[in-house]
Amino acid sequence: MPPDTRPRSRWVDNLAVAWWIVGAGLAVVDAVAFRASGGPKAVLPDVLDLGLLVDVPWSTLSVAVAVFAVLGAAVVSWERWGRGASRAARTATIAAAVLVLAGAAVLVDATILAGLGYLPAMLIASTFNAEARGALGHYVEPGFLFQSAVLAGAVLLAVVTVRFARRTVDACERCGRRLHGTDPRWTTPASAARWGRVAALVAAAVPAVYAVTRLSWALGIPLGFPRELVEQFRGIDLIGPVGLGSFALLGAVLTLGLFQKWGEVFPRWMLGLAGRRVPVGLAVVPATIVAVAVMPAGIALIGAGFGDGWLAINAETWGGTVPALLWPLWSIALGAATYAYWLRRRGRCDVCGQG
Repeated sequence: MPPDTRPRSRWVDNLAVAWWIVGAGLAVVDAVAFRASGGPKAVLPDVLDLGLLVDVPWSTLSVAVAVFAVLGAAVVSWERWGRGASRAARTATIAAAVLVLAGAAVLVDATILAGLGYLPAMLIASTFNAEARGALGHYVEPGFLFQSAVLAGAVLLAVVTVRFARRTVDACERCGRRLHGTDPRWTTPASAARWGRVAALVAAAVPAVYAVTRLSWALGIPLGFPRELVEQFRGIDLIGPVGLGSFALLGAVLTLGLFQKWGEVFPRWMLGLAGRRVPVGLAVVPATIVAVAVMPAGIALIGAGFGDGWLAINAETWGGTVPALLWPLWSIALGAATYAYWLRRRGRCDVCGQG
């Protein structure tokens, strides 16, 4: 079937451009106002509790944030409206996007990932515990919302960059298949099944190790953590190790579905769904969210582990940070496994008609 040549929907591109222009405007206003008055911050909240940038003074960081935000707005605008990009321009554009994404990764710490891990247990506990209900306010605090906005902007930039990269090599923006010529062999379902399995096993192993430490603390076992601190996990404080440990263990199990049959067809024991095909988005969307949140959290905890703060790695407290040293690998492996799952199940494209 010949490729569909109708005008493509640009709502994702337009949203990304608007998001980054607004963000760049706020960052510039904040940096200028801070430099002019010497403080306090005009717009942006305190966002970092740990990580590589936690000790950088805001007089420096605000300017860096503004520069990166403006660069991000420029890159995403060029990717939206730029035409006829040469190979050099294409390479420079993608390199600039990667640089901005790296900046976003170090501007976020473990706040978002921890929030995702705590949320299920917090929601359950909030039904009978007033303290847990009050703690839900954390999800609407300025710092949490700002980090969420940064990650959302990073995702939008990444999506637009992928669409730009596909468009400039004569591939379908939606599915990535080449409009003329042959697709790379590694993108075939058979090949994706092989390397996706390896990626999924790695992506499941890392959170499983992390879950062992947290669930051990919940059981009162001081694995890599001082006994006196473990004994303080009582009542509402148990939400931490139970929530994070359960979230990581559940994530490890679900990751295996990215190459197992039950990840494509609901198993028999799921009443009302047994035998039906699993919607691709039901696996891809949550796995992508976790992969995106894990990378900055891992970078932040690596910085904290080799720093001088309370999370610094030592013989008594290694369990607090050492399992997180592999989180960047977890993020990459989970992203690869999710992409392989999508490649195997993407089906017929409703834009180019291939598949």
